Amino acid sequence: MSFLFPAVLWGLIAVSLPIIIHLISLRHTKTVDFSTIRHIKALEHETIRKLKIRQWILILLRMGIISALVLMVSGPILMNDSPWIPSENESTAVIIIDNSASMAVMKDRDTYLDKVKAALPNIVSSFNGLVNLRVYQTTPVKQLYDGIIEKGMTINPAIWNISQAVGKDKIWSVVDSVLKSVTDASGNRECYILSDFPIAPPSNFKTDFNGWQFYFFGQEPMADNVSISHISAVSQIKLPNHLLKLNTKIENMGPIERRNVPVELYINEERVGQIVSHFQPQRSKEFLFQVYPGKSGVVRGKLVIPRDDYYFDDTQTFELTIPEQISCKVIANSQDDLFMLKTVLESISGKDRFLDIELKVMDGIHRIYLDETDVLILQDPKHLSPSAIESMKRFLSEGGSILWFSGENYAGLSSITQANLKLPKFIETVHVTGESYFSVDVTDRDNPILQELNLRDLSSALPQIYKYNKIENQIGHKNILTLNNDDSFFLEIPHSGSQIYYFTSPLDLRWNDFGMKGLLIPLIHRLLILSATNEINTSMVEVGQEKYIKINKSLINKKWSLITPSGNRILLVPDYNREELIINNIQELGSYEVFAADEFYTAFSSKLSPFEKPSLRAREDQVISILGESRSVWIHPGSDVKGIISSHRQGKALWRTFLILAIALLMLESYLSRMRTEEIKVHS
Repeated sequence: MSFLFPAVLWGLIAVSLPIIIHLISLRHTKTVDFSTIRHIKALEHETIRKLKIRQWILILLRMGIISALVLMVSGPILMNDSPWIPSENESTAVIIIDNSASMAVMKDRDTYLDKVKAALPNIVSSFNGLVNLRVYQTTPVKQLYDGIIEKGMTINPAIWNISQAVGKDKIWSVVDSVLKSVTDASGNRECYILSDFPIAPPSNFKTDFNGWQFYFFGQEPMADNVSISHISAVSQIKLPNHLLKLNTKIENMGPIERRNVPVELYINEERVGQIVSHFQPQRSKEFLFQVYPGKSGVVRGKLVIPRDDYYFDDTQTFELTIPEQISCKVIANSQDDLFMLKTVLESISGKDRFLDIELKVMDGIHRIYLDETDVLILQDPKHLSPSAIESMKRFLSEGGSILWFSGENYAGLSSITQANLKLPKFIETVHVTGESYFSVDVTDRDNPILQELNLRDLSSALPQIYKYNKIENQIGHKNILTLNNDDSFFLEIPHSGSQIYYFTSPLDLRWNDFGMKGLLIPLIHRLLILSATNEINTSMVEVGQEKYIKINKSLINKKWSLITPSGNRILLVPDYNREELIINNIQELGSYEVFAADEFYTAFSSKLSPFEKPSLRAREDQVISILGESRSVWIHPGSDVKGIISSHRQGKALWRTFLILAIALLMLESYLSRMRTEEIKVHS
């Protein structure tokens, strides 16, 4: 035990006053006249002895009262292991406020962030002496205050304008960088962290911040939260009048069961589906919605559940791309080679001109322009120049796809061409004579190209192969259809984020009867749609991340703008070299719209970071164990913030204990020293 005002302990000298007064009173004797002295002996042995004992008890009680009062005034404290140094010198205090998405959890009509902001005045008022105060928020990282606070000076934390964000906090990296930037050579360094602590601090905190005292302000447990965890399109082939399947995942993160929860799906602001279900605590369910988009272009939708304690994950918007028209460029060596492909593509295009078809006959591909092309179809090209190869690589990197039918010319392609386009290595051309043929088997039945094909008997629709190129697949090549001898017939080659779809036998009746089979048209149709559906622009992006929008070269000089979910319009400047927009200010949840000269171009949605789930919470002991109990304090919600901080700095205050002791002794002394009229009557 120690004392804040040890000089007051000189007052303990006053403890001797009751004894001194008692001794002085013994010198002044009084003569009492008795009518008889026969009871004097009895009084000496009984009453006088009791009076003496009572007097000494009263003396001790009065000495105890004086001692307790003196000790109370001297500021007694129970010392702890805190590194706080009582000093008149300058101290350093850092306050870090977590205003990320997870701090929006509601509790008793206030969010965690509201409760944190309400605790700030108590923290500031607990400072003693000269304090160099720095205040930061985490999302985005921003310094809110930097200045000196002197004794008696007041500041209003409301002027710091701390707003609720929807991004992730990276709480410990912020703490690490902020504390390492403090170079003040003050004796006392304190860090106040106000957060819901999704994870425990990293292990380097054990040794990197030995000179710091940490105060952690925890939050109450979350009571009620059902969350939209995921939504995605199962169908990769998307057409306006085709059934679209959407997979959704709903999770109950709270500790209570939720019954009769409606899950509603909206497409283009119209409700198209609803499911009512109940959710067990800490469990999730997946639902499959099936809808018809009904239109081409960008289809916008949202999934909605009832509002609860955490409203950020109760709505999730999304966008899908339904191709309006697909631009195809077909290159062959002769008109005869073009005939079969022209027939197939025109039957797919129909009266609505779904396909924009460009046919070219080229003996060798020396130059090729693919700026306005979605899919490039090559019918056994003879030669590709370095310029053509670079154009194709750039085309693939920008989201285009290539459909390659290899034939007798494939053996003559250079190794440079094969290496740059990641094509399979040619081994030999295999052919059969007479009525013999190779049959085709399905290797990857779950491939999107083969899903939902309306064929009663897929095996009967597969072609018979009379001649093909035997190849050696490279790493990453994926067989979709193979021959009955396990050689490849149709494979998918990933390249620069896109694909090359490769056939080992061309559309030629001398090589196969593919052109006579019912599988050809639906297969080519699905290949074109899958290849032309560029979902880069409409894909979701996490809040706080950058979003990239590919733009048409013909529109690059337009005036570009972005409308945020809150309705604000932001002007955008394209990256002319990369022919794309780079949007780096995604700070809202919801759907964003991109316009080119006031005409709608595309849309995309933002989503919460998975690290901002309110169910992610580090325990108190996990946080304390990293830093150690001697230099860390966990302050629970509703606690006396000022009292806890003061007691941890200087020790536990004991003045209340001594005050209670003094009152108790005073009451006992008053009881024993009271006048007893009944005893006087008896003796008289």
